[in-house]
Amino acid sequence: MKKLALLAVVWGGVLALGANIIPLSEVRSGMTGYGLTVVAGTEISRFDVEVVAVLDEPGDRNDFIIVRAFGDAITRSGGVAQGMSGSPIYLDGRLAGALSRAAAWSADRERPLALVTPIEAMLAVLAEVVPEKTQSRPRPDEREPGPGADHGAEPTEVGDFALAAGLPVAEELSSPAMVSGLSARALSVLSQGFDLRMAWHPLADLLPVWRGEVPGLLDLGVARVLAAPAATGRTPSLALAPGAPVGVGLTMGDVTIGALGTVTLVEGDAVLAFGHPFLFTGRTQYFLTAAHVFDTIPALDFSFKFGTIGEVLGGVFADRWAAVGGIIGRIPSGIATTFRVHDLDRDVAHELEVGVVDEPRLSALLLYVSGLEAVDQVLDRIGPGTVTVRYTITGHGLPRPLARENVFLSTQDIARFVPWEMALVADVLAYNAFANPGLTSVTLDATVQPGFAATEIVSLQTDRDSYAPGDRVRFIATLRGWRGDIEQREGWLRIPAGIEAPFIEIRAYGGPRRREEGEPAPVFESFDDLIEHIENIPSNDTLIVELLAAAPISAVVGEAWLHGVAGVAHRFPNTVVYGTVSLLLPLQAPEQ
Repeated sequence: MKKLALLAVVWGGVLALGANIIPLSEVRSGMTGYGLTVVAGTEISRFDVEVVAVLDEPGDRNDFIIVRAFGDAITRSGGVAQGMSGSPIYLDGRLAGALSRAAAWSADRERPLALVTPIEAMLAVLAEVVPEKTQSRPRPDEREPGPGADHGAEPTEVGDFALAAGLPVAEELSSPAMVSGLSARALSVLSQGFDLRMAWHPLADLLPVWRGEVPGLLDLGVARVLAAPAATGRTPSLALAPGAPVGVGLTMGDVTIGALGTVTLVEGDAVLAFGHPFLFTGRTQYFLTAAHVFDTIPALDFSFKFGTIGEVLGGVFADRWAAVGGIIGRIPSGIATTFRVHDLDRDVAHELEVGVVDEPRLSALLLYVSGLEAVDQVLDRIGPGTVTVRYTITGHGLPRPLARENVFLSTQDIARFVPWEMALVADVLAYNAFANPGLTSVTLDATVQPGFAATEIVSLQTDRDSYAPGDRVRFIATLRGWRGDIEQREGWLRIPAGIEAPFIEIRAYGGPRRREEGEPAPVFESFDDLIEHIENIPSNDTLIVELLAAAPISAVVGEAWLHGVAGVAHRFPNTVVYGTVSLLLPLQAPEQ
């Protein structure tokens, strides 16, 4: 009786919305109906379906309607295609659910078997994106089994599907990702991901231990990542309606990345689509977009719709097992990103503007590939060089904007380093322990020169051979520019008066260094402390001369664990300083 009462509440709320739906309990083998989808262009095509079996298991995740799909739309598509997911299926003129799964490599392309996600499970997603109506439609944990439902564990052959433990051998019609504005190289990174730790950086120590390799879209469950033409003002698109194409956007602007699927249900401003998850993120802030299907491409494994995503119409706020759900007119703010790149070699400059979704799992990847594309467009080559990068990151949750400048050099591929540190910082902010940064903008300026702007530390001299605590150490650091002149930097450092150690090391090096064993990890008491730490990390165009001494713990561990006690920095603007030179200086007692 409790189950029936819950069902009554659910259906009462749904009927109040005006949707004409059929519950899973009323679906029978042999019932016929139709589905709606777009095969090409702006025409919503109708195809026929016949119910083969009904899987009604406890809970929602194992509930499916197995149908055969047929008709001109299916034949022309080469079977059930990726991108058809979400296509509404009607039985007896009522909405039963969304086409969501099919068998890969099926030999039957004219009457293929497919799975339909029942509308009940999808309506729970609708309730999530329309919170004010949630109470009128609580989600039952389970349903009364419908007549003829098979709860046995024995496999049952149904057509081309082997039903083991009630689950058919089928795959999601994973919505293909359509990408415009990226070269083949950036597209490959988007698909495969990249390593945030591709070079050493002290910021990597601030990432969670499990965060290093940033997964690409293929690793996150997207079956295909396709380059597609960008939508223009002349690209036609249908209004969001059952059977119409719909996009879930990850970036918009000069680079567009998004998934292409089909609308299942529109109720007011609320939209249900896909019939399965996109990236299974749960609560989301993706862009809800119009979409256009150029054509549906038959393929041996899965046919797929080839199209493009278009104008932003709203937001997708739920990415769940049964569907994605969004609201028309409620557009997420996203991260407004601007990349300005200047190639000094050819005096070519270009600006690329992209709106990026604010999603911790994805933002670093999307910021990196967009920045890589901005550089590749300007340089029009892959090769060595030196780059000066300046960037500013803002966010609703940041106590203040974060601004930083750095210089990078590569003998192989300078473009990879332009967006790297910025993406690394964005990831550190996304996973910080204080607050959601709520990133709102990223602005990056890069100036690239073709040669190696670098200077090497070749020697370090001091005014004496030994010192006492409290003494000043005068030094001369000698550097040689790459294929350039010798120059020197002079300065002094004071040895702390209370130091107790047999020796002290003076070290000259370029940029930041690794933390010594005798130095504790940085501790931050506030978000502002973290931002200040990031901003104060020495840039790669900095010569640092530092005194290091044995930490007090050295007596316990039986070896010298060093820690820094004093240091000075000298900038060589737009030039990478590299190399390390150090001297060990004996320390005498003060009375000597």
